[in-house]
Amino acid sequence: MNEQFHVLNDAYRGLLSRTSPSKMSSHELASSIFTCVCELTLDASDGYHSQHQDQSRDLTSSKYSPNPNGTELACLVLTLVEKISSKLTSQQLSQETSLYFKDVSTVLFQHMDFMSKLVHLACCKDRLLSHLAVKSVSSYVIFELRCFNTVNQIWEWKCLQVLQNPCSGTELDASTWSLTTVLKAVLKETAEYEPGTVEKLLATFDTALTAAYSQLVPVESLGHGNSASYPSSNTADWATTLTNLLDLLEVLTAARFKLSTTSVCFTSSRLSLVQASALLRIVDSHVHYFVKKQVLLLLKRILLQKAGEDMGFGEASSLTHGDDHMTSDILTLADDVLLAVHTDRLQCVPVESAAIFFGGTGQSCGGSSDAFDHVMLRAVSLVVLKSLEYKIQSAGGKGVCNTIGIHGYLSALLLFLRQRGVQLKQGSHSCCWVSLVFGEQDDDMMEAAKALLLLYLHHRVSSDLEADAVCVVGGNPHCHFLFLLRNISFDHSILLDFLISTETCFLEYFVRYLKHLRDDWEGFRTVCQKIDGSDRCKLSWKISQKDDQLLDNLREELQQSLCASRGIVSTSSHSGGSVTFVDPEPAPCLQPSLCLPSGSATALASTPPLRLVDYGSSEESETEDGDLPSGLTQDRLHSDSVVHTHNSHYFDRTVMCLTELRAVVTRLQRRSLFPYNATSLLKLLTQIEAKRCCPQR
Repeated sequence: MNEQFHVLNDAYRGLLSRTSPSKMSSHELASSIFTCVCELTLDASDGYHSQHQDQSRDLTSSKYSPNPNGTELACLVLTLVEKISSKLTSQQLSQETSLYFKDVSTVLFQHMDFMSKLVHLACCKDRLLSHLAVKSVSSYVIFELRCFNTVNQIWEWKCLQVLQNPCSGTELDASTWSLTTVLKAVLKETAEYEPGTVEKLLATFDTALTAAYSQLVPVESLGHGNSASYPSSNTADWATTLTNLLDLLEVLTAARFKLSTTSVCFTSSRLSLVQASALLRIVDSHVHYFVKKQVLLLLKRILLQKAGEDMGFGEASSLTHGDDHMTSDILTLADDVLLAVHTDRLQCVPVESAAIFFGGTGQSCGGSSDAFDHVMLRAVSLVVLKSLEYKIQSAGGKGVCNTIGIHGYLSALLLFLRQRGVQLKQGSHSCCWVSLVFGEQDDDMMEAAKALLLLYLHHRVSSDLEADAVCVVGGNPHCHFLFLLRNISFDHSILLDFLISTETCFLEYFVRYLKHLRDDWEGFRTVCQKIDGSDRCKLSWKISQKDDQLLDNLREELQQSLCASRGIVSTSSHSGGSVTFVDPEPAPCLQPSLCLPSGSATALASTPPLRLVDYGSSEESETEDGDLPSGLTQDRLHSDSVVHTHNSHYFDRTVMCLTELRAVVTRLQRRSLFPYNATSLLKLLTQIEAKRCCPQR
């Protein structure tokens, strides 16, 4: 065994260094590989080496045991086979080395019936051997598809045989994993394969996949309060089987989104949408928590049109430009989700403590909301919100109003979050749930804010809507935007980063919200005042004699710019550190103790937050202060002091943030440095800025 091991190890090292072995011919290497795999196949049939889990080591290391055991040899030979195919597929080898290993591959797979041996080994009960063998099989299938545009017949026959009679175990797991891997490889580099390769694969396995899905997933409806069960005594086996199946479903869905063909729509690629109710029943079943979590993450990615995004497939086509069934299928998915919420199945979704160790084996301690699995909370929240959004966009959302209404669904979602440990206060602060749940994930937070805005606008048109009622269920878009600004310390440069980034839907959300803000200015004022009143803390300012005049001048300049359109002149006086505004219109006396939001006092009293990008550092930046209201410069806007007027704190800070944003975008647009035409955006920001100067009614 020692000699054989060292021969194969030398070949493996040569492949990694992109050189061919000099001590043996390609036929000799192929013969050595075939002999080892034949021995493994015989051993695997008798229940091969279970001790491998305690013998892990780096195969490429030079420090091998002088007497390598069978596990090391097995891992080495299977890894070598997989690497030969993957290197030939990627065409990373020199011509001489490539010819050598092509000869090895040809001898193995065309003259020695090597694929049958690997397929047999992939179905053995030893999980490590099975996985390495299925990797070798998949790698060669991809090589044949890319270089010869042919589907390996042995692999195809075995996958079809297993899928037509699925039974949890290594056979099924190997088949679904291999098919997923092959489809992923083709979808990642579609241009490198012959046109129609994906369609050919889907057509081959479509019927078998559909049949396997109906047998593996509980498709029959269960009575309320019952849980789905699976015909297996080994929960771990079913967890592995379902995990592989869910990965395959995501790839199939991603293929549909990516291809967006209007002529052919395969049944298997529609399963995760038209039979989502079956997937939701997995969440009610007695399977591992991570499987339930994977189901909800899959549904979330489908509803966000991001299926396969983490697999490197690139952007998917819009649902509105999909195949003929796309719209009806996504509505079926939305209906299934909303029906589950309506029947109180949402409250049965588990949310465990967040894992703190790599691999997810540890649990965090403590009873705060931070101790809970926010990935799961975000997934559930977005699945519900996006389902509602799709429903209101179809046929005026009549189906939503016929059940429990938008308020009912949002109330159910808030109840779910409260029961899972999210600390939500009653009243207007219920709207802070978006920041609490999505604060760590910008792209998800923007999707949630956009969906809630659309729900609010729809509900406002279809019914008499009061702001207080909307705040109770956490659906007021003004609150969501204010809490977003508070989280970023009202820093306009972070908003600019969001606008420039393509990783979130912030631009779409922001434009929609600005239009709403323009049309509901008084509602925005009211929300600002309510948040100020309910989220109040006192901050005592220690103003040095040196800073008194700067504070007075700055406050006077801002007051004059805000009141210029009314012809109002503001004067200020101070004595002993107290500052009072004198205005022809009655206004409250402003003391050094300012009303600040909870948790913001320290941030406002300190220096401004560091920006991701300094957009004012260009050579001409000092000449661009004219873009801001008269008398206000960038340095003074970011003074350590807080400017205070007769408006609420949140109102002033928000308007100033938007004003600064408008100035920076204008400057970038003027220099052709903005990545897209921002004319419409600037028009909206200018209209908001003009609203600031209008008399308060």
